Amino acid sequence: MSVSGADMDVTPHSRSPIDSVAELRDYGFRGFLSVNRLWESRCEEVPVERGVYVAVRDAVMPPKFLEHSVGGRFRQMDPSVPIEILQNHWVPGAVVLYIGRARGPGVRALLHQRVKRYLRFGQGRVVAHYGGRFVWQLRDHRVMLLAWMPTPDEDPAVVEARLQAMFLARHGRLPFANLRLEDPE
Repeated sequence: MSVSGADMDVTPHSRSPIDSVAELRDYGFRGFLSVNRLWESRCEEVPVERGVYVAVRDAVMPPKFLEHSVGGRFRQMDPSVPIEILQNHWVPGAVVLYIGRARGPGVRALLHQRVKRYLRFGQGRVVAHYGGRFVWQLRDHRVMLLAWMPTPDEDPAVVEARLQAMFLARHGRLPFANLRLEDPE
């Protein structure tokens, strides 16, 4: 089986280039800063560019889930889901929990603001970043790492779709907090 799309062809292998922090670094991701650190710095380290970002849990212990999400209530919706749903979405052995994109062109849609919104959602604020919300029910969400990769010469939507396809080919499902396969169009 191969997953194909605009400018991509991904054939499954025993490993994908996004199966560890080291492989993500080799692929071009930078940052790998904890949620706590990024909250403290207000995301100053995150570039103001188009690109993709990932939430990473570099832990071998199985996750523990919170009964209620710490995420904000965007459009009056409670982001909490039953623990059974979280357990069913968990991808054992995967370090990548979520793949997101910052497509631009406006400043609010660039990496710095998208990551900042994602983290503000995780602080319980009402912001427009409902995607990836499952991570905010992880008990250890504060030590989760965020990394980013600017994509100045390529549409971030295409890169995001490629990364999702690689993950899907390796694990047979999307990352834990990606609830749908993104269309690069």
